[in-house]
Amino acid sequence: MKTIFVTSFHPHISRNILSAGVLSRLAESARVVLVTPDYKKNFFKANFDGPNIEVEGVPAYQASKNWRGLLFKKLGIFLFGTGTAKLKTKYKYYNDKKFFYFVFAMLSGFIGKFFWVRTIVRFLDQKFSPKRFFKDLIAKNKPDAIFFTDPQNENDVSLLHDARDANIPIIAMLRSWDNTTQRILRVLPDKLLVGSKEVKKEVLEMYKYPKEKIVVTGNPHYDKYIKGPTKSKENFFAEFGLDTQKKLITYAPVGDHLVTLNDIDQHVMEVLSELKNYQILVRFPPDEGVRLVNFKKPANMFFDKPGHAFKSDEFGDREIRPEDDERLINEIYHSDLMITGPTSISLDSALIDKPVITVNFYPSARHFFDGIYTNQCDHIQKLLRTGGIKHASSKEDFIKFIYEYLQNPKLDAEGRAKIRSMWFSHADGKASERVANEVTNFINT
Repeated sequence: MKTIFVTSFHPHISRNILSAGVLSRLAESARVVLVTPDYKKNFFKANFDGPNIEVEGVPAYQASKNWRGLLFKKLGIFLFGTGTAKLKTKYKYYNDKKFFYFVFAMLSGFIGKFFWVRTIVRFLDQKFSPKRFFKDLIAKNKPDAIFFTDPQNENDVSLLHDARDANIPIIAMLRSWDNTTQRILRVLPDKLLVGSKEVKKEVLEMYKYPKEKIVVTGNPHYDKYIKGPTKSKENFFAEFGLDTQKKLITYAPVGDHLVTLNDIDQHVMEVLSELKNYQILVRFPPDEGVRLVNFKKPANMFFDKPGHAFKSDEFGDREIRPEDDERLINEIYHSDLMITGPTSISLDSALIDKPVITVNFYPSARHFFDGIYTNQCDHIQKLLRTGGIKHASSKEDFIKFIYEYLQNPKLDAEGRAKIRSMWFSHADGKASERVANEVTNFINT
């Protein structure tokens, strides 16, 4: 039986890949070694250990502790002259005021448009980045191939470097719909899996990755979404003490990580609490904090706080459990309206044709970079241009859009259909099967 490493360093991988059925399918014909951060090892053993599946914990984020590792990590972003990369560089300059850092980043973005520059940097990255963090793990388990579930993650990149040095075959999958515009691929895999035709198109345009090495599989965790809710409306509402006779609005907060000082979420929640005739369910981010100051939860508002925490004060590194994702599926299906920031909740909702509003209004005037500046990221702008969601930039528009959607849920259905055609080209319930088959065939080739 051949051995394959499967990485899981990002909080969404346990949802996107592992609990979506890919892991169990791989274990039917191969010995699977799940490589995770060492402090999460017990969580993964409790949730994913099984026949032909082993969990190995390793120290995380070792490379960036060295100046060379940090330099190449930054170059992975700077050399990508996308609108998103430039926007984040300007945001950092706004906060840090480091002029030479800003000039270096912008200059890197300009020369990074030349693909021969990226080729040279990849060569130097492979040669001079700190490595050998996974040497003992590789020697112990002798993998026949490695499946990288997030090839832009620093930990995945470190293992990619060691895999290249050891001549181990590499297959990878881009984690999310926004990855293509964020940074370069520091190590090019032997085969690349993507979730949709739109992402494949972006990979060809932005990475110049060989077309014959790309396979569109769909996103495995959406297999469950298209099957419908797992609970009846009555049973789901009973979990939160909701009234089935009243409409339900679900708000997925922006989260503290997207705003310098987050007073936006509380402001939106206060506006929603004024809608006394409706029920408001707040689905907090599973891996991000939400700043609330002396907020008094009204009687028509209910909280859902998903995610497995490893530290009481740490939100950025939680794991999404199967029950957390199942609850989100039911929340979307049984809500009359979804509200969020620039997040993938918009895609999740559009998949099942649920109306969506994104928020971008504040309790007081502020500089652009003190608000949700990521609304201007390339993938969000592309999403807004579909016309499938409404974008509220004022309280007045927000209230107006809420009533319009509640009165006519089919409003903007054509735009949501366009979203599905772009990012859900392979959403047919068989994505996890396709991913597992591609990885299995790759091992046996």
